[in-house]
Amino acid sequence: MIAIVTNTGVHVDTFSDALLALAAPRLGVAAERSERHNRALAGTAFRRNLDAGVAWSGDRRMDAGALGSYAEDNTFQWSWVVPGFAGTPIAAHAERLREIGERHRIPELAEPLLDLGGFYDPRAAADDLAFLAVALLDASAAIRHGHGGRALTFIVTDAPEMTSGAPDADRATTCLRRAADLLGDYDAQQYTDALVRGYAEHHGLTVRGQDIELPTGLIAVPGKDDSRSDLLLVNELEVDAPVPASLLATAAPAVACALAGQNALIDHLNENGRDWRTPPTWTPTTTGPTTPTPTTPTTTTPPTPDQPTPDPTTGLLRFGDAPPLQAQEIGVLRPDGTWAWSAWDGATRARELVAGNGEASWAADEVDLSGHPRPAHVAELLACSAARLGGAWGVWSVSSPAGERRFALVDPERPGTGTDAMLGALHTAANIVQQLVLRRDRYEVTRAMTLALFEQCGFTPWHAGEPEFFMGVQGLYQARAYVSVDGTIYRLSSGLFGQPG
Repeated sequence: MIAIVTNTGVHVDTFSDALLALAAPRLGVAAERSERHNRALAGTAFRRNLDAGVAWSGDRRMDAGALGSYAEDNTFQWSWVVPGFAGTPIAAHAERLREIGERHRIPELAEPLLDLGGFYDPRAAADDLAFLAVALLDASAAIRHGHGGRALTFIVTDAPEMTSGAPDADRATTCLRRAADLLGDYDAQQYTDALVRGYAEHHGLTVRGQDIELPTGLIAVPGKDDSRSDLLLVNELEVDAPVPASLLATAAPAVACALAGQNALIDHLNENGRDWRTPPTWTPTTTGPTTPTPTTPTTTTPPTPDQPTPDPTTGLLRFGDAPPLQAQEIGVLRPDGTWAWSAWDGATRARELVAGNGEASWAADEVDLSGHPRPAHVAELLACSAARLGGAWGVWSVSSPAGERRFALVDPERPGTGTDAMLGALHTAANIVQQLVLRRDRYEVTRAMTLALFEQCGFTPWHAGEPEFFMGVQGLYQARAYVSVDGTIYRLSSGLFGQPG
């Protein structure tokens, strides 16, 4: 383990022997409790009041608290350091861990902030740290949920009535194997024997050779040749109101690609000395002269002179004295949470897309998003989908008294997209999509989004690194998006081909 104090906390690249040795005898039981807890929670509504230190699965009450949080910069912060949390029920479990860490000189538990960026998969390391905490606390389980972008909050629960009981041979074998996998991930196989004996002692069982004896059968001791278990040690609360995967298959790539065009325009304006933060003006174009209204025998008003008629969806965005850009209005997100579509062709195609993929209500002329937990994210999804389906190369947003007006950039003079602009768009798109997609769909949606963006920006997808990372190649250069085991992008990099990110 490397422990270096930086401005982002104590930098660690693996877990210490002190932590793994102390936790190992408890890992098998912790995995068993977590598996039982996850099964008990399946199909129920999980509610919590962490300020009071309680949670509910359906009508079953349990003690609960906040362990800590994981941020997008790959840092993990224990809850006891959060202002106002110390000495309250919300941080009680984390404070017990701190005492354990100080007593046994375990820096991962005693330091307030950890930089997990040295791990190959920092996001998975945060899960493992939470699970190790559950084991040391003799708690029931760890549950995580998103709290904006790709950040996570980890909850710990105590629900012995849901997780206690005699072992089942098949499930116990799976749990022990998964706990042994964790030790192996950190080159700590020497603690496997302690893992097995700790589990047997907890249940009052006997270890004989390669098995743990049960009255009803045998529990196989984990071996080095066993296949890896896919048991989920840390449960995840799904997002509210998820978007169907069939819709995200098209919409998520559209978000990344449209935002890349937006970033390219920002770079272009900056390079030419214009402040892109100054809102542009919108000037609708005209459709040409209209036919005069004829006079009828009962009409005394003379015919209306020929006048060009403004087309409210087609026009020019003017950024100061820069050359104006041709654009199409897509729609507007009003202050009351209503999304109103324009009559542009791209908007029509987007409405057909959502209607055919499980979100028919979003195809109405006006869509009430006020009840959705992420109305701005849905509006971005709709606007970017319309832009890409309508052949635009980017999007732009303009604030107005009517709300946030969204425009598709269709000017024939398209600025080039640099690598930084591309990866910046992927970073933002990942934050948006993360809060709209189910875990089971996340990897495939993330893959489609990333590879589509690479192709649009002239990077040829290179599949050799999957599933650990997605890569695009352009000449001698590469771009990579590293993906955690849960399908979430956790690191972006670029450089010469063949160099690690």
